[in-house]
Amino acid sequence: MTVNCRISIDNRPEATDAVFQAVPRIGESVALSIDGTTQDLRVSRVVHVTNGSLEGAAIVVEVTTNIL
Repeated sequence: MTVNCRISIDNRPEATDAVFQAVPRIGESVALSIDGTTQDLRVSRVVHVTNGSLEGAAIVVEVTTNIL
């Protein structure tokens, strides 16, 4: 089973879609291809949108490039 998520990087206005095996947890590191380059990003927030009104996505994952 896979989970489709909408990804927001560092609160940028543009977002992208990604498929995960499970919903990422806050604090986890995820590797995503950004502009053709794979980057390690830290999950900072996960939002479950119950009605799917946020551009058709039911799960929004916010990630940051600032990995501590």
